[in-house]
Amino acid sequence: MPVPRPAKTPPFEPKAGLLVAGKYRIERVIGEGGMGIVVAATHEGLDQKVAIKFLAPEAIRNPEVVERFMREAKVAAKVKSEHVARVSDVGRVDGSTPFIVMEYLEGADLAAMIDTQKPLPIDEVCEIGLQACEALAEVHAAGIVHRDLKPSNLFITRRADGSPCLKLLDFGISKFTTSPGDDGADPALTATATVMGSPSYMSPEQLKSTKEVDARTDVWSLGAVIYEALTAKPAFRGETVPQVVAMIASEEPATPTGIRADIPSELETAVLACLVKNADERSSLVGLARTLVHHAPERARPSLDRVESVLGAERSQKSMPMVAVRQPEIARTQSSWGEEDKARKRGGGSTLMFLAMLAVVGLGVAVFTGKIDLRSLYGQSASATGAASEAPSGKGAKPAPSGSAMTITVPPVASLMAPIASAAEAIGSALASAASSAAPSASAAPAGSAQDEADAGDDGGDDDDEEPAATPAAGSVNGGQPSPRPVYPAHPSQPKHVQPKPKHPKRRHH
Repeated sequence: MPVPRPAKTPPFEPKAGLLVAGKYRIERVIGEGGMGIVVAATHEGLDQKVAIKFLAPEAIRNPEVVERFMREAKVAAKVKSEHVARVSDVGRVDGSTPFIVMEYLEGADLAAMIDTQKPLPIDEVCEIGLQACEALAEVHAAGIVHRDLKPSNLFITRRADGSPCLKLLDFGISKFTTSPGDDGADPALTATATVMGSPSYMSPEQLKSTKEVDARTDVWSLGAVIYEALTAKPAFRGETVPQVVAMIASEEPATPTGIRADIPSELETAVLACLVKNADERSSLVGLARTLVHHAPERARPSLDRVESVLGAERSQKSMPMVAVRQPEIARTQSSWGEEDKARKRGGGSTLMFLAMLAVVGLGVAVFTGKIDLRSLYGQSASATGAASEAPSGKGAKPAPSGSAMTITVPPVASLMAPIASAAEAIGSALASAASSAAPSASAAPAGSAQDEADAGDDGGDDDDEEPAATPAAGSVNGGQPSPRPVYPAHPSQPKHVQPKPKHPKRRHH
């Protein structure tokens, strides 16, 4: 009697409402391909939206494909970058169908964007390219080569301000480079001749041997992606895969400016430098990023700094922040002129204020002592004003009409400064007299001095007697009127405590 065969387990089919691993509730299918199905789900414990990728039923039969699928989750979890899709969980449904839980992304992949916009704006392509450079820098620093870089594996989301944010996907055929504790073996690709990837974006060395490649193959692929985003055409386009492979191995791509004239020549050179067939002569990831930043929005500059920092490259001068350095006096900036001139004005204002106060004090003293006659000064000013108003201003000049504005003529500066100078000298003489009177009275004048003759002539004399001729002192003012006579010490014949009364000349009135 024949033994009945066990019934085959039906393949897993993700349906809306199904609970996976006891915590993820499936909502809908958002993508499906030959290798897997992607659904939107909700983590019921966290009320968080996630994306779950299931391996397709027909691919489960191939152990190598299953290994690559699980490898994708492990590799993506090793890279902590904003521009690499996060992986939060892995598992199997009913012990058979593997799945990967990733962050939920809203947007479109670059391939769909190119098909829609044909081609993309240059600044947006450069910003997306910079973010791809940043993602690859993190991947390469972790000792990983992606090996499947293409527009459909670059997913573009939008930030709150509308700027693009790239997410690198699909590490299924990635490769670990040799590192301590790692023998470099690639369990997913055991045969050297195995070709994995998308031929249109594969480097010549990857077409020869997928296993024997390094990070430079990702630079080639990124150059091909940027080329297509700028021109909406692949760098190498053939009717069949062998034709594309032959073109990559032996032909040069058409110049991007021949397809799109507004592409900057510097950007064209950088993209073509990524597609150099000899890997030793190919552009570096840092070199490409330094060119992209010139044509990207200003907000994309931090991506270049992170690329240089992650790869240990010396920061370029154009990417370094500008530091304000104080220049010598000969090269002052306009702002420094303003600050220093204000300081000078403040210092000069104090000096002018002191001089003005001194002049006012001198003028007051001169008026008080009679050195300046205000009525006479006012008369001189009125005479000068009348003469100036009557004098013709030119040939054929006519007097101003009565309704015109009144003109006030200020007396010459010299006429005002002379009395002030006279007052200053009077103040100086008074100070000198005060200093002389403060001298000790014990210092008597010698016998036979001029003081004796003055005292002798003064005995029994009258104030109306004839005065001796006075010699004007040097620097005297007001028509040679002498300054007050200094007070001399007491005569030896008189008591020391008695001060003689000096004879003063009569004040002459002019």
